Amino acid sequence: MSAIRNFWADRRGKTVLLLVGVLLLLAIAATLLRFENKIPPALVPEGEFTSRQQPHRAVYDLSLGRMKSGGEVQDISGRMVAEWRGGPSCGGYSSEQRVVTRVVDTDGNLVSDDTRVATWESADGQEFHFDRAQYVNGELSQQEGGAARRGQDGKHVILEKGEEKPIRLPDETIFPAEFNLRLMTAAEKGENTISALLFDGTEDKASISTAFIGKMREPSPATAGIKITNVQFGQPLSGKKAWPIRMSYFDHLAQDSMPDFQMGYLLFANGVSAELTLEYEDVTMKATLVGIEYFKPGSC
Repeated sequence: MSAIRNFWADRRGKTVLLLVGVLLLLAIAATLLRFENKIPPALVPEGEFTSRQQPHRAVYDLSLGRMKSGGEVQDISGRMVAEWRGGPSCGGYSSEQRVVTRVVDTDGNLVSDDTRVATWESADGQEFHFDRAQYVNGELSQQEGGAARRGQDGKHVILEKGEEKPIRLPDETIFPAEFNLRLMTAAEKGENTISALLFDGTEDKASISTAFIGKMREPSPATAGIKITNVQFGQPLSGKKAWPIRMSYFDHLAQDSMPDFQMGYLLFANGVSAELTLEYEDVTMKATLVGIEYFKPGSC
């Protein structure tokens, strides 16, 4: 049992990373760009950026993908739900995510993990708040929250967590909304890569986050059959092309150039993502989009 606990303990932060760092990146700009024509000056990327993204709730089924010979994991299953709302008229952008996973090791031992994350980012990009809780086999194992704020000079990013000593992050650190704006702008311009020092609340430090952007392509046929609620507020996915994105996360303090974690997904122009894969050293987890609910524009 200890082997599987160690396995999931090592990967828990990266699972949350998917929720906060990646899914938040995929959709938080939906609220930035759908509800208002005016983007806060601190977040305006170079060049004109127009989008038809919309806030939504996405549901994904989780399953085991590739498994390296000799690994400790026999099976992975679960479900992930992620929701985004807000906009400049709301003062900021909110996100709530929950992922429930069941991991079985090669001895047949089962560990269930229930991670819940809530974030809020100010409309001007100067503050990012996060709260997360993790339940292992039904018992609360970890709960924490905090906020990162940028100084009035536009630098001096400070992370505060309760009564802990404040941590200064690198001045060039950005938050998820700004990273997403850069990513979507680069994709629409036909650029193939962006990289930035990103803080998303999953660790007490920023990570070098690099996105490789491919040429738009058709999604798998299964995507056309995804159930969509309130389609009048958004767009059907059938007949739409998407950008293949590959994300790599690096420890900016490490000496080697190997990423801590990698993942791939398809990004539609309306902010919806599909065909996600999370790549660890010895196992790959898949997240298959099975449902979307679009929210009425302007709802906070």
